[in-house]
Amino acid sequence: MKITLLLLLLTLGACSAPPPEQADSVPAGFIKRTVAFKTRPGALSPQGRLTLFVPQRYDTLLTWVDQADTPMGDKLKYRFTNTGGCLLQESGFKRQGRYCQDTLDQLTVEVRASNRAEQTLAAVEREIRHRQEAERAAGIAATVWKSKKLAVIHGRTFSVVESFGGSTLVPTPYEQLTAVTIVAGQRQNWEVALHFECKQPDCRKFAEQAYTTLQSVVLDTGTALR
Repeated sequence: MKITLLLLLLTLGACSAPPPEQADSVPAGFIKRTVAFKTRPGALSPQGRLTLFVPQRYDTLLTWVDQADTPMGDKLKYRFTNTGGCLLQESGFKRQGRYCQDTLDQLTVEVRASNRAEQTLAAVEREIRHRQEAERAAGIAATVWKSKKLAVIHGRTFSVVESFGGSTLVPTPYEQLTAVTIVAGQRQNWEVALHFECKQPDCRKFAEQAYTTLQSVVLDTGTALR
């Protein structure tokens, strides 16, 4: 009887014990990477970091400032790509001949100042209309907007837009997916965008891999963006 009671208590104790915490599970074919946002002397800069899983072929991280000729227009860029691909880093207003044209297979994290408090579908619609007007003015083929939605990823709301189209830098249409979130800072809000691009003979797994990366994104809230 005592043995039976002891076994019963041990069983109940095992059932009520909290499950052990599991480490992040990196999908096959991906690696875990971290982007530490860099500060700029004499300028408001975001502070914090972003952790995500990227395809193993992205073995290179390029970091630079894409300078603009408008206030608050500069972008901090962090590009994951392959060493054997195009490693050009676009910057400034005039960019002709300074951007990869033939093939693209990359993820660029872009950080810039923002006046918005949050990312909404209304903001996405405005950006799409602006893009359509720019395409008409430049005589570029109209972008095909495949999908647009909001997604909550690790507590942050992202707009996610999937499209097939060109740009003023790359007129030939290709696969793109852009996810954007707004992060509140103490003195300045910041827009954090992840821009996935594929201009390859085979982009069949592009969206699947982009969403795998996107679902892994964690913005460090321990070190707030300022």
